[in-house]
Amino acid sequence: MAKEYHYLWTWELQASPEALWPLVSDTNRFNRDTGLPPMQLLGINKGVKLVKFKIPVVQIEWEEEPFEWTYPHRFGVLRRYRKGPLAEMRVDCRLERLPSSGTRLTYETWVKPKNIFGTLGIPLAIGMISAKRFGDTFQQYDRVASNGGPAWSISTGRNLPLAGHNKFKTLSERLKNQGASADVLARLYEFLHRADDLSIQRMRPYALADGWQLPRRAVLETFLRATRAGMLDMYWDLLCPECRGVAEDHEHLGDVQGTAHCNTCRIDFNSNFDHNVEVIFRPNPSLRAVDSTAEFCVGSPQRQLHKAFSLIVPPREELPISTMLEEGRYTLHTSESPGSQILLASKNGAEKIELRASSKGWDSGVTELGLTPYIRLINETDQVQIFELERTTWSDQAATAADVTTLQVFRDLFSSEVLRPGQEISVGSTTLMFTDLRNSTKLYREIGDAPAFGRVREHFEILEQAIAAEGGSLVKTMGDSIMAAFRNPVSALKAIWDVQKQLSARGEPPLSIKAGIHYGPCIVVNLNDRLDYFGSTVNIAARLPHFSVGGEVILSEPIRNDPEALAFLEKHAAPNSLTRFQTEIRGYDQLMELWRVKV
Repeated sequence: MAKEYHYLWTWELQASPEALWPLVSDTNRFNRDTGLPPMQLLGINKGVKLVKFKIPVVQIEWEEEPFEWTYPHRFGVLRRYRKGPLAEMRVDCRLERLPSSGTRLTYETWVKPKNIFGTLGIPLAIGMISAKRFGDTFQQYDRVASNGGPAWSISTGRNLPLAGHNKFKTLSERLKNQGASADVLARLYEFLHRADDLSIQRMRPYALADGWQLPRRAVLETFLRATRAGMLDMYWDLLCPECRGVAEDHEHLGDVQGTAHCNTCRIDFNSNFDHNVEVIFRPNPSLRAVDSTAEFCVGSPQRQLHKAFSLIVPPREELPISTMLEEGRYTLHTSESPGSQILLASKNGAEKIELRASSKGWDSGVTELGLTPYIRLINETDQVQIFELERTTWSDQAATAADVTTLQVFRDLFSSEVLRPGQEISVGSTTLMFTDLRNSTKLYREIGDAPAFGRVREHFEILEQAIAAEGGSLVKTMGDSIMAAFRNPVSALKAIWDVQKQLSARGEPPLSIKAGIHYGPCIVVNLNDRLDYFGSTVNIAARLPHFSVGGEVILSEPIRNDPEALAFLEKHAAPNSLTRFQTEIRGYDQLMELWRVKV
């Protein structure tokens, strides 16, 4: 039997485990930083990945078991080699919080050689070279984590060539004149100039905005303008609802289908504009070329940030763990048991809890646990179980298709970016506003066609500007009416409040607008080469202005119950001006509760 080599290294670092975790557990970055070549995924069979190194001389190919991890304390992986000098390698990395401050990082590996080359090479390649590289890399990560810097700040190189530098400067001046944020452009230049290739493979505007401490919308709109100018390229990523990895990557919205397939999870899933269609950016190749396919690890914990842990528990055994959770709902499931258990993490939840996988199924109801719980995972079955705890909500750092397509800037700059004709994609929630100009026919009769037409056109301009200012978009006009879309109910309220205020102050006779706002799910379609919305939410919203006498907005129950919308009304609406009434809406048999408020 071949000798098994065992190495254990320990470093005491200054940063906390949770500060180090995003860097240390990002094995894609770690493998690159420690000198490993890019990898290529050959296939997946029952969760086991078949991988090889992208090097021409020595053929190294292996089967990689799914990573195990517990945030922010431990991760590990097992690899069984098919080709090359090694037979097997196990890795276990642990982050232990020190009593005073800082972290004790322990990296342990067990390696079995396959032949004489492995026996001779392991002590040198792993025992000496890797030991030094690992130590240098962890120390570098510690400096970044201690200073609160982003991962890309590890790179100190200057990556923009002279031609890219000159092009950026030229285009940025043009973009500033078009209204793009100078602060965002300055941060973008620094990022493109200093960040490594892994950091710019998928540029997420909301995540960058949070790191730059700049408004998310300003960053997203600047990225859209930069794309139109040829500085950036925009892509539409379809994220798998199971692993939440990128299942498909498209250059154009018209290539996005209503259904997609994840090769990792082996499932088909439906596309949804506000959940799993994310808009990302890369630098245009004329500015800086980047290999978007380069990968140095195919299964890192950092690829599945929504999972607090993923752990293997043998049959009839248990595993005690500690983890850290954010407040909110989680789902626990195991690989060989149907169903799941709903958990609620809260400050007052249980700090010690047992979670059992059994043939009886999962407990009904919701189980509460604390934010730093001690958990015993108990496998009462005769099968190996993988326990996974997943956060239910999707990351709010994703700039979704719903976020992007409701921006007027997007519709102005990318009018050709529409779905393929006949394609329908759902959006879980959007805010729709319909307006109608009161007594517009009477206006033409009283002041004449030309002046009336000017006033009506001015009213459209006021509407479009107010809608755009609140992050919404004008979907279409219909006579003297408009349809607009927003991501949030309060944005629609702010827009219509500003519109009525401006209309009342301009000219005689003062114009009065009728409006209705509703919130709910819809279908996004291509209608007459533009993005449009269909469904019950649209039908109800379109009928709401009919219940207004002018200078009023009619609110549906979801709008009235929205906390932000309610806070806005309490501050800006006149006392007792919000009145409730019930009525039938054409096409719907039941009475609906609506609210009327004077604008």
